[in-house]
Amino acid sequence: MTRATRLLTRAVIGAVPAYRRLIWGLEALLPLFDLSVRLYLAHIFWKGGMVKLSSWMSTVMLFTMVYDVPLLPPEIAAYLSVAVEVGGSFLLAIGLAGRWAALSLFGLNIVAVLSYGQLSEAALQEAFYWGILFLYFVLHGPGLLSADALLRYLTRRKQPKRDAEEHLGEQTIPHSA
Repeated sequence: MTRATRLLTRAVIGAVPAYRRLIWGLEALLPLFDLSVRLYLAHIFWKGGMVKLSSWMSTVMLFTMVYDVPLLPPEIAAYLSVAVEVGGSFLLAIGLAGRWAALSLFGLNIVAVLSYGQLSEAALQEAFYWGILFLYFVLHGPGLLSADALLRYLTRRKQPKRDAEEHLGEQTIPHSA
């Protein structure tokens, strides 16, 4: 073995654990990333819903004259929009039914882009990025720092007790002959 080969072998042997520690550290940050992106998206849509609620007559007028929402009367479209924005952003922020909240906000985002034809190129691109982030949560879930994760933890914690109780109930007592 040449000297260069030995040096390269040592470098690789030392680099692999360092790379593993780096990856472990980055993966440890993933729950914080999930939470921060959820809060970012929820804040945007929460503000939109609150603006619509603050002036309901203006909101209905916008849905009547500006937004071209297909298949729905303007007032019903306004109600649904506000419900999805406020309810979906709240659920997404706390991570409860996170996939469904993200899916509903993803759908609202698409309808908003399609129904308002005067969006600038920058606004279209921003809506596209929001859509990608919503799809991330639809596919990945809300992450470890969420109500969904807490509920999953609590149900799994109770599962062994329930399994043990069922197992005890299945045991039969031998009959004496």
